[in-house]
Amino acid sequence: MKLDNLETYERVYSSHWFLTSYNGIGFVFDFPKIGGGNFISQIIYKMENQMCGYIFDREEFEKAANFTANKLINDLKWREKTYQKINYYTKHYFEAGEKLRKSNLSLLSDKKIIQIIRKIINFQHYHQVYSVLANGIVLDGRNHLSNKIREELKRGLKYPKNFENYWVLLSQTTKMSLRQRKDYDMALLAKKTSKLSKSIVETHLKKLHIKYCWLDYNNMGPVASLNKFEQELKEVVQNKKNLLIPNQLLILKEKQKKLIRKLKLGNKLKFLVTLAQGVIWQKGYRKDVQYHGFYCYENLFRELARRKKVLDWQTLSFLFPWEVEKYIKSNYPSIFELKQRRKFSIFTVTKLGLNILSGKKAKTFAKKIESSEDYSDIKEVKGQCAYVGKVRGKVKIIQIPADMKKMNQGDILISQATSPDLLFAMKKASAIVTNTGGLICHAAITARELKIPCIVGTGNATLIFKDGDMVEVDANKGIINKL
Repeated sequence: MKLDNLETYERVYSSHWFLTSYNGIGFVFDFPKIGGGNFISQIIYKMENQMCGYIFDREEFEKAANFTANKLINDLKWREKTYQKINYYTKHYFEAGEKLRKSNLSLLSDKKIIQIIRKIINFQHYHQVYSVLANGIVLDGRNHLSNKIREELKRGLKYPKNFENYWVLLSQTTKMSLRQRKDYDMALLAKKTSKLSKSIVETHLKKLHIKYCWLDYNNMGPVASLNKFEQELKEVVQNKKNLLIPNQLLILKEKQKKLIRKLKLGNKLKFLVTLAQGVIWQKGYRKDVQYHGFYCYENLFRELARRKKVLDWQTLSFLFPWEVEKYIKSNYPSIFELKQRRKFSIFTVTKLGLNILSGKKAKTFAKKIESSEDYSDIKEVKGQCAYVGKVRGKVKIIQIPADMKKMNQGDILISQATSPDLLFAMKKASAIVTNTGGLICHAAITARELKIPCIVGTGNATLIFKDGDMVEVDANKGIINKL
């Protein structure tokens, strides 16, 4: 294994090995088989207290990401086949998850449970593999697909001064996301509350809760509570703006058509706009389906924890998917090993195979790949504009839900990457800045919906700024300055 020229390309909080495993296998083993190129020979994943760093060889990553982005833009036949595959596995992963979630596992034998999970694990595997491929390998701001679409569009328009404004408008999706669908359904119920009895409203709200509670699950839960939905309904009754979502999307679509006519976009540039919008929507949808999958797996982990007398069911999420069957049959790996993995472990994927290290062995290996960088003299960070605007405010580093309590109205939210469970803090922010992402990341999509200035793909904003720093976020130019 080569240990030079390495870089941590992503840091995923609230992570576990059940999530990360197939991503690594996909890069090294699946990509060459399904048209994603044979560039990645190794990946190192470092798990520390449920934060997972994705470590690549720089040269290998650049080759793979450029190859995939170019192929998605230029190879129509392959692109359509790839999207057909991701749609197939996404649909079946969701359906298999629902079957697992609704199953009364306590009544089933070990053999029957194994039969159920074999099917869902297969769908999970290829859902994750095709998700990475279909988005052009999006890690830590190195969104090559987004950047190439953006640059080709900019060049085709001959580099206009107002390009950032054009880009923000044209890259917005006009198809309702699952979260927007949930907000709209809540608004429809709120509209009827004055005409319905309290018990009927409660019945409808419970149905909406069952349908959408998992949207905030992220990778390790918990789901949104019914009490939270009740509070949301009260807020929607007072503010009915979500009823306007379909109309707002129609208005947005008309604005885009008007701008396309004004700019006289040819077929090639129109295609790039359509591709950008499609990738944005599908990325958000597939991410939601991933959260749904882990929400459904909770039923399995809780039942296995009950049978094996494990106190914390989340410990079992540090199994790899292919280990579940063996764990059911023989209690291997041990709970001690899984706890060690959760605390600190290293997972490597190379052409020679897979390896997991925990405890002292993991720490010894980690020392070989660690590097220290001094960011103290850096005052300015650049990234990609996701939603325009210019504001000043106080920095708050928000990585996990527990950090949200320090967020005040008007603060600048800076994160490795946002996720639905950070939405409460995002709504308070006067601007959002992330290390990772491009036009299809959660922060960019949410900032557009909330109309909050946003810069993504800075690479290291969380390492340069700290809580309390006063900064200026210029999302018209993609620059954050320490004041």
